[in-house]
Amino acid sequence: MDRPRHLRIYGLHSWSGIVLGLFVFVVCFTGCFALFYHEIQTWEDPARRLELAENPVDIDPILTAWVEETAAGEEIEFLRLSYPSETEPYYTTMFGVHPEGEKAEFFTARWDTTTGARLPERGAGLSEWLLDFHRDLMWPEGLGGRRIGRTLVGIAGIVLMLSIISGVVIHTKIFQELFTLRFFRSVRLKWQDTHKILGLWGLPFYSMIAVTGAFLGVVAILAPIVAILTFKGDEEALIEAVVGKPLEPAGIEAPMYPLMAVGALRAETSGFAPSFVFAQNWGDSNARYDVYFEADTELAHVEAIQLNGVTGARVANSRMDTVTPAQRVTNAVSPLHYATFGGIALKLLYFILGLSLAVITAFGLMLWIERRLYGNAGRKSPAFYRRLSHLVTGTTLGFPLGTAVIFALDKLYTGAEATRLAWTAYTYFGVVGLAVIFAFLRRNDYRATKEIMAATGFVFMLVPVLNVMITGGGLPQLLTSGHKVAGYVDVALLSLGALTLLTASRLPDRRPDSVSREERRARQPQPNPDLPPVAAE
Repeated sequence: MDRPRHLRIYGLHSWSGIVLGLFVFVVCFTGCFALFYHEIQTWEDPARRLELAENPVDIDPILTAWVEETAAGEEIEFLRLSYPSETEPYYTTMFGVHPEGEKAEFFTARWDTTTGARLPERGAGLSEWLLDFHRDLMWPEGLGGRRIGRTLVGIAGIVLMLSIISGVVIHTKIFQELFTLRFFRSVRLKWQDTHKILGLWGLPFYSMIAVTGAFLGVVAILAPIVAILTFKGDEEALIEAVVGKPLEPAGIEAPMYPLMAVGALRAETSGFAPSFVFAQNWGDSNARYDVYFEADTELAHVEAIQLNGVTGARVANSRMDTVTPAQRVTNAVSPLHYATFGGIALKLLYFILGLSLAVITAFGLMLWIERRLYGNAGRKSPAFYRRLSHLVTGTTLGFPLGTAVIFALDKLYTGAEATRLAWTAYTYFGVVGLAVIFAFLRRNDYRATKEIMAATGFVFMLVPVLNVMITGGGLPQLLTSGHKVAGYVDVALLSLGALTLLTASRLPDRRPDSVSREERRARQPQPNPDLPPVAAE
């Protein structure tokens, strides 16, 4: 490759990382914890540690009475019932009504499988924040909501893919760089070699994450684009063309087929029990049940059938009976991205690789600043690059600290459940903001890195102690009970905290091997005013 083209691609690689580098870092880091959504749910919610009854109580009379009382005569648009499972050892239901001229309302409830008693509601908090902030940034509804948020996350995937492709092109000695780590050389060389080694060894994983993440994000804007091209912007017409027209109610009341009988069904291919059932036209003679099972093929989302909601007979030639190759591919994207197809060991591997991707992004940002602050690159003043360095330090270390703090908040929170998610957001961004301010005030990024990392490790190790003190579920008890997942989360937090503290203790307080451009200029020999100037030849 000729040098001008190589420099252009190198510039593309650098600037794509610099312009959106911090954003890509945030998406990558939050994705590491989003992998353990179900495990964290079990850890945060004591109701998920209940024992699953061998013969669960009949949910039909309980559900019917609750729905009739809560709906207060309003037409029910949909109803969903989730059957008990290891991760949710209780019945969970949700239904929606949409009174004419008013906003839609949604109601949820959950019941103990042994007694049928209604369990207290727990507001969305830690686990919901970690997952939804990763996939749609919790983007405000007033600014476009989840569609805009997911699109922005998809852009992060595209930028990451662009950085990967350009990075591969500019590194012409890939096999040599795979094993090159000049650990005892300058800080810049250590960061540079680490950036290359982690990037090259994890290349297949990073490429997969970038492509699937971009797809999951960009798909949010495909519907309006396709609707504009084919249905003059009518998204409802597009949905009807893809999944068919919604089933209209007959207006005749009818008793529903027992949901306990639906729960006794088994999938044809896997033999699995249903995960949940989605009911249309509840209480109407034209009701339908969409029944979803865990998939036999692990990379597929689910298997599904459709039943008559009154008779329980299977609906012939249902849209759910046919799965096209394109649907199989798209259904596999989410399990592939979130590692839901290979157990906890695969999630741990994803976590390590995902964390390395966040480290690569951070090192890339630091290298760019390092070359300009201590090298010959860059046209801005040293003060500008120092401020940028403080921003990168505060952000890349603030999000890990914020994550640790909201784990602690989950155990310390005593407010209303309806505001738990809001306080999680305030705390998260508040801690990140404080970390950025601290980095600017410290004026020493090496010392700020060491101290913020130490604080992060301390908080992670404190969280299991809070769990024992507040919930009464000690670590040995959790690890020997039927719900070991909660104990595993405590062990993971302790380990992560100890590793972070150990790493922080080994970091230097200052840059050991370089001086700034200002200091380098000051050290250059200055002309002696007592000597006559040298005449030009």
